[in-house]
Amino acid sequence: MEEKFDFHMHSIYSQDGELKIVDLIAMAKEKDIRYLALTDHNENKGIDQMIKLGKHNGIIVIPAIEFDTCLLDHDVHLLGYGIDHHDLSLAHLADKINGLMNDALKDRVLKLENKYGIKINLEKCIEEAHGHNPFFNIVDALLNDKKAKDIAELQPYRKGGSRSDMPAVNFFWDKCAYGSDLFVKVKYPDFARTVTWIHDLGGIAILAHPFKTFYHHDELLTAAVNAGIDGIECFSNYHDQQQNMYYLDYCLKNKLLISAGSDFHGKNKPQIVMGEFGLTIPSKEILEPFLRAVNVKD
Repeated sequence: MEEKFDFHMHSIYSQDGELKIVDLIAMAKEKDIRYLALTDHNENKGIDQMIKLGKHNGIIVIPAIEFDTCLLDHDVHLLGYGIDHHDLSLAHLADKINGLMNDALKDRVLKLENKYGIKINLEKCIEEAHGHNPFFNIVDALLNDKKAKDIAELQPYRKGGSRSDMPAVNFFWDKCAYGSDLFVKVKYPDFARTVTWIHDLGGIAILAHPFKTFYHHDELLTAAVNAGIDGIECFSNYHDQQQNMYYLDYCLKNKLLISAGSDFHGKNKPQIVMGEFGLTIPSKEILEPFLRAVNVKD
Protein backbone atom coordinates (compact mmCIF):
# COMPACT_ATOMS: atom_id res chain seq x y z
CA MET A 1 0.00 0.00 0.00
CA GLU A 2 1.38 3.38 -1.02
CA GLU A 3 1.93 6.08 1.58
CA LYS A 4 -0.40 9.07 1.21
CA PHE A 5 0.86 12.63 1.44
CA ASP A 6 -0.06 16.24 0.73
CA PHE A 7 2.63 18.90 0.66
CA HIS A 8 0.42 21.95 0.13
CA MET A 9 -2.46 23.15 2.30
CA HIS A 10 -3.64 26.18 4.25
CA SER A 11 -5.19 26.91 7.62
CA ILE A 12 -6.90 29.92 9.20
CA TYR A 13 -3.46 31.51 9.40
CA SER A 14 -3.65 32.18 5.66
CA GLN A 15 -5.88 35.07 4.61
CA ASP A 16 -7.80 32.73 2.33
CA GLY A 17 -7.79 29.64 4.57
CA GLU A 18 -10.83 28.33 6.44
CA LEU A 19 -9.94 25.46 8.76
CA LYS A 20 -8.20 25.30 12.11
CA ILE A 21 -5.09 23.16 12.55
CA VAL A 22 -6.99 20.56 14.57
CA ASP A 23 -9.53 20.21 11.73
CA LEU A 24 -6.80 19.73 9.12
CA ILE A 25 -5.15 17.00 11.19
CA ALA A 26 -8.50 15.27 11.79
CA MET A 27 -9.23 15.35 8.07
CA ALA A 28 -5.77 14.01 7.22
CA LYS A 29 -6.12 11.17 9.74
CA GLU A 30 -9.51 10.23 8.31
CA LYS A 31 -7.93 10.05 4.86
CA ASP A 32 -4.95 8.00 6.12
CA ILE A 33 -2.50 10.69 5.01
CA ARG A 34 0.91 9.98 6.50
CA TYR A 35 2.93 13.06 5.50
CA LEU A 36 1.74 16.68 5.49
CA ALA A 37 3.11 20.15 5.03
CA LEU A 38 1.27 23.21 6.30
CA THR A 39 2.09 25.96 3.79
CA ASP A 40 0.34 29.08 5.01
CA HIS A 41 0.95 32.25 3.03
CA ASN A 42 4.04 34.02 4.42
CA GLU A 43 3.10 32.78 7.89
CA ASN A 44 4.60 30.38 10.46
CA LYS A 45 2.05 30.63 13.28
CA GLY A 46 0.37 27.25 12.86
CA ILE A 47 3.39 25.07 12.27
CA ASP A 48 4.25 24.10 15.86
CA GLN A 49 0.65 23.14 16.62
CA MET A 50 0.46 21.16 13.39
CA ILE A 51 3.64 19.24 14.25
CA LYS A 52 2.46 18.51 17.79
CA LEU A 53 -1.01 17.31 16.77
CA GLY A 54 0.52 15.37 13.92
CA LYS A 55 2.73 13.39 16.31
CA HIS A 56 -0.29 12.50 18.43
CA ASN A 57 -2.04 11.17 15.33
CA GLY A 58 0.81 9.35 13.61
CA ILE A 59 1.24 12.05 10.97
CA ILE A 60 4.61 13.51 10.06
CA VAL A 61 4.39 17.27 9.46
CA ILE A 62 7.07 19.13 7.50
CA PRO A 63 7.47 22.82 8.46
CA ALA A 64 6.83 25.01 5.44
CA ILE A 65 5.72 28.44 4.24
CA GLU A 66 4.35 29.62 0.89
CA PHE A 67 6.12 32.85 -0.01
CA ASP A 68 4.77 35.52 -2.35
CA THR A 69 7.53 36.65 -4.72
CA CYS A 70 8.14 38.45 -7.99
CA LEU A 71 10.02 36.87 -10.91
CA LEU A 72 10.43 38.91 -14.12
CA ASP A 73 7.34 40.96 -13.14
CA HIS A 74 5.24 37.81 -12.60
CA ASP A 75 3.60 37.08 -9.24
CA VAL A 76 5.06 33.69 -8.29
CA HIS A 77 4.46 31.51 -5.25
CA LEU A 78 7.47 29.75 -3.78
CA LEU A 79 7.25 26.94 -1.23
CA GLY A 80 9.95 26.68 1.42
CA TYR A 81 10.09 23.23 3.09
CA GLY A 82 12.13 22.04 6.05
CA ILE A 83 12.91 25.60 7.10
CA ASP A 84 13.77 26.82 10.58
CA HIS A 85 10.31 28.28 11.07
CA HIS A 86 11.31 29.88 14.39
CA ASP A 87 13.89 32.15 12.74
CA LEU A 88 13.31 35.78 13.69
CA SER A 89 13.68 36.91 10.08
CA LEU A 90 10.20 35.48 9.46
CA ALA A 91 8.55 37.72 12.06
CA HIS A 92 5.87 40.01 10.63
CA LEU A 93 6.37 38.73 7.08
CA ALA A 94 2.65 38.02 6.65
CA ASP A 95 1.73 41.49 7.90
CA LYS A 96 4.15 43.05 5.41
CA ILE A 97 2.88 41.04 2.43
CA ASN A 98 -0.78 41.50 3.37
CA GLY A 99 -0.09 45.22 3.56
CA LEU A 100 1.28 45.20 0.02
CA MET A 101 -1.79 43.32 -1.20
CA ASN A 102 -4.16 45.71 0.55
CA ASP A 103 -2.35 48.69 -0.97
CA ALA A 104 -2.98 47.22 -4.42
CA LEU A 105 -6.69 46.61 -3.83
CA LYS A 106 -7.77 50.11 -4.78
CA ASP A 107 -5.98 49.86 -8.12
CA ARG A 108 -7.44 46.41 -8.74
CA VAL A 109 -10.99 47.53 -7.97
CA LEU A 110 -10.58 50.64 -10.12
CA LYS A 111 -9.51 48.50 -13.07
CA LEU A 112 -12.50 46.19 -12.57
CA GLU A 113 -14.90 49.14 -12.37
CA ASN A 114 -13.47 50.78 -15.49
CA LYS A 115 -13.55 47.57 -17.51
CA TYR A 116 -17.00 46.32 -16.57
CA GLY A 117 -18.81 49.53 -15.63
CA ILE A 118 -19.80 48.11 -12.25
CA LYS A 119 -19.32 50.03 -9.00
CA ILE A 120 -17.72 48.00 -6.20
CA ASN A 121 -17.88 49.06 -2.55
CA LEU A 122 -14.34 48.14 -1.48
CA GLU A 123 -14.82 49.11 2.16
CA LYS A 124 -17.86 46.84 2.40
CA CYS A 125 -15.94 43.97 0.78
CA ILE A 126 -13.09 44.37 3.26
CA GLU A 127 -15.53 44.49 6.17
CA GLU A 128 -17.38 41.38 5.01
CA ALA A 129 -14.09 39.50 4.60
CA HIS A 130 -13.50 39.66 8.39
CA GLY A 131 -9.73 39.79 8.05
CA HIS A 132 -9.52 37.28 5.22
CA ASN A 133 -8.62 37.96 1.60
CA PRO A 134 -11.29 40.41 0.33
CA PHE A 135 -10.73 39.49 -3.32
CA PHE A 136 -13.32 36.72 -2.94
CA ASN A 137 -15.84 39.32 -1.76
CA ILE A 138 -14.84 41.68 -4.55
CA VAL A 139 -15.53 39.03 -7.19
CA ASP A 140 -18.84 38.15 -5.51
CA ALA A 141 -19.84 41.83 -5.60
CA LEU A 142 -18.87 42.02 -9.27
CA LEU A 143 -20.79 38.91 -10.30
CA ASN A 144 -23.86 39.66 -8.18
CA ASP A 145 -24.33 43.15 -9.58
CA LYS A 146 -27.41 43.29 -11.83
CA LYS A 147 -25.29 44.64 -14.69
CA ALA A 148 -23.12 41.51 -14.65
CA LYS A 149 -25.85 39.36 -16.20
CA ASP A 150 -25.46 41.28 -19.46
CA ILE A 151 -21.65 40.99 -19.64
CA ALA A 152 -20.75 37.89 -21.66
CA GLU A 153 -17.18 37.79 -20.37
CA LEU A 154 -18.42 37.27 -16.80
CA GLN A 155 -20.93 34.52 -17.56
CA PRO A 156 -18.49 31.60 -17.08
CA TYR A 157 -17.96 32.66 -13.45
CA ARG A 158 -21.65 33.03 -12.59
CA LYS A 159 -23.65 30.14 -11.10
CA GLY A 160 -23.83 27.27 -13.56
CA GLY A 161 -21.03 28.65 -15.73
CA SER A 162 -18.02 26.68 -16.91
CA ARG A 163 -15.69 28.43 -14.41
CA SER A 164 -18.17 28.75 -11.53
CA ASP A 165 -16.72 25.93 -9.41
CA MET A 166 -14.18 28.38 -7.91
CA PRO A 167 -15.25 31.72 -9.40
CA ALA A 168 -12.84 34.06 -7.60
CA VAL A 169 -9.81 31.79 -8.01
CA ASN A 170 -10.58 31.07 -11.67
CA PHE A 171 -11.29 34.73 -12.39
CA PHE A 172 -7.93 35.71 -10.92
CA TRP A 173 -6.04 33.11 -12.95
CA ASP A 174 -7.96 33.90 -16.15
CA LYS A 175 -8.27 37.67 -16.00
CA CYS A 176 -5.77 39.18 -13.56
CA ALA A 177 -2.48 37.49 -14.40
CA TYR A 178 0.58 39.24 -15.79
CA GLY A 179 -0.03 40.60 -19.27
CA SER A 180 -3.78 41.10 -18.82
CA ASP A 181 -5.48 44.49 -18.67
CA LEU A 182 -6.54 43.75 -15.08
CA PHE A 183 -3.04 42.92 -13.85
CA VAL A 184 -1.87 45.00 -10.90
CA LYS A 185 1.81 44.86 -10.04
CA VAL A 186 2.47 44.22 -6.35
CA LYS A 187 6.01 44.83 -5.14
CA TYR A 188 6.54 41.37 -3.71
CA PRO A 189 10.01 40.26 -2.54
CA ASP A 190 12.42 39.18 -5.26
CA PHE A 191 12.15 35.51 -6.23
CA ALA A 192 15.88 34.76 -6.30
CA ARG A 193 16.47 36.44 -2.95
CA THR A 194 13.64 34.42 -1.44
CA VAL A 195 15.18 31.20 -2.76
CA THR A 196 18.43 32.17 -1.05
CA TRP A 197 16.54 33.04 2.13
CA ILE A 198 14.85 29.62 2.17
CA HIS A 199 18.26 27.96 1.78
CA ASP A 200 19.68 30.13 4.57
CA LEU A 201 16.81 28.88 6.76
CA GLY A 202 17.98 25.31 6.07
CA GLY A 203 15.16 24.47 3.68
CA ILE A 204 14.47 23.60 0.07
CA ALA A 205 12.74 25.91 -2.41
CA ILE A 206 9.96 24.46 -4.58
CA LEU A 207 8.17 26.38 -7.34
CA ALA A 208 4.46 26.22 -6.45
CA HIS A 209 1.69 25.33 -8.96
CA PRO A 210 3.45 26.77 -12.04
CA PHE A 211 0.23 26.22 -14.05
CA LYS A 212 -0.12 28.48 -17.12
CA THR A 213 2.48 31.00 -15.98
CA PHE A 214 5.45 28.72 -16.68
CA TYR A 215 3.91 26.32 -19.20
CA HIS A 216 6.20 26.30 -22.27
CA HIS A 217 7.68 29.61 -21.07
CA ASP A 218 11.34 28.65 -21.19
CA GLU A 219 12.61 32.08 -20.17
CA LEU A 220 10.66 32.00 -16.91
CA LEU A 221 11.52 28.39 -16.05
CA THR A 222 15.19 29.02 -16.80
CA ALA A 223 15.12 32.09 -14.56
CA ALA A 224 13.60 30.04 -11.73
CA VAL A 225 16.22 27.29 -12.11
CA ASN A 226 19.03 29.84 -12.30
CA ALA A 227 17.71 31.37 -9.07
CA GLY A 228 18.44 28.04 -7.39
CA ILE A 229 15.09 26.28 -6.94
CA ASP A 230 15.35 22.69 -5.77
CA GLY A 231 12.19 21.44 -7.42
CA ILE A 232 8.74 22.03 -8.87
CA GLU A 233 5.24 21.22 -7.66
CA CYS A 234 4.52 19.17 -10.77
CA PHE A 235 1.19 17.73 -9.67
CA SER A 236 -1.41 20.33 -8.75
CA ASN A 237 -5.17 20.72 -8.93
CA TYR A 238 -4.70 23.77 -11.13
CA HIS A 239 -2.92 21.77 -13.82
CA ASP A 240 -4.45 19.65 -16.51
CA GLN A 241 -2.77 16.33 -17.20
CA GLN A 242 -0.62 17.75 -20.00
CA GLN A 243 0.76 20.38 -17.64
CA ASN A 244 1.45 17.77 -14.95
CA MET A 245 3.44 15.71 -17.45
CA TYR A 246 5.24 18.76 -18.83
CA TYR A 247 6.53 19.78 -15.40
CA LEU A 248 7.33 16.19 -14.45
CA ASP A 249 9.38 15.76 -17.62
CA TYR A 250 11.12 19.08 -16.98
CA CYS A 251 12.13 17.99 -13.46
CA LEU A 252 13.43 14.64 -14.68
CA LYS A 253 15.49 16.27 -17.44
CA ASN A 254 16.89 18.96 -15.13
CA LYS A 255 17.39 16.73 -12.06
CA LEU A 256 14.97 18.73 -9.90
CA LEU A 257 12.86 17.43 -7.02
CA ILE A 258 9.30 16.45 -7.91
CA SER A 259 6.61 17.68 -5.53
CA ALA A 260 2.83 17.53 -5.33
CA GLY A 261 0.10 19.14 -3.26
CA SER A 262 -3.60 19.87 -3.26
CA ASP A 263 -3.46 23.54 -2.20
CA PHE A 264 -6.42 22.75 0.02
CA HIS A 265 -8.07 25.84 1.55
CA GLY A 266 -11.62 24.81 2.45
CA LYS A 267 -14.74 26.59 1.21
CA ASN A 268 -12.89 29.19 -0.88
CA LYS A 269 -11.69 26.38 -3.16
CA PRO A 270 -14.53 23.86 -2.78
CA GLN A 271 -13.46 21.59 -5.66
CA ILE A 272 -10.04 20.97 -4.11
CA VAL A 273 -9.80 17.91 -1.87
CA MET A 274 -7.02 17.27 0.61
CA GLY A 275 -4.68 14.55 -0.61
CA GLU A 276 -5.83 14.72 -4.23
CA PHE A 277 -3.74 16.37 -6.96
CA GLY A 278 -3.80 14.16 -10.06
CA LEU A 279 -0.82 12.01 -9.18
CA THR A 280 0.02 9.51 -11.93
CA ILE A 281 3.33 8.12 -10.67
CA PRO A 282 4.00 5.94 -7.59
CA SER A 283 4.02 8.10 -4.45
CA LYS A 284 7.42 6.74 -3.41
CA GLU A 285 9.01 8.38 -6.45
CA ILE A 286 8.14 11.73 -4.88
CA LEU A 287 8.27 10.84 -1.19
CA GLU A 288 11.68 9.21 -0.89
CA PRO A 289 13.80 11.96 -2.48
CA PHE A 290 11.64 14.71 -1.00
CA LEU A 291 11.90 13.41 2.55
CA ARG A 292 15.65 12.98 2.18
CA ALA A 293 15.95 16.57 0.99
CA VAL A 294 14.15 17.92 4.07
CA ASN A 295 15.95 15.51 6.44
CA VAL A 296 12.79 13.72 7.57
CA LYS A 297 13.35 10.31 9.08
CA ASP A 298 10.35 8.10 9.72
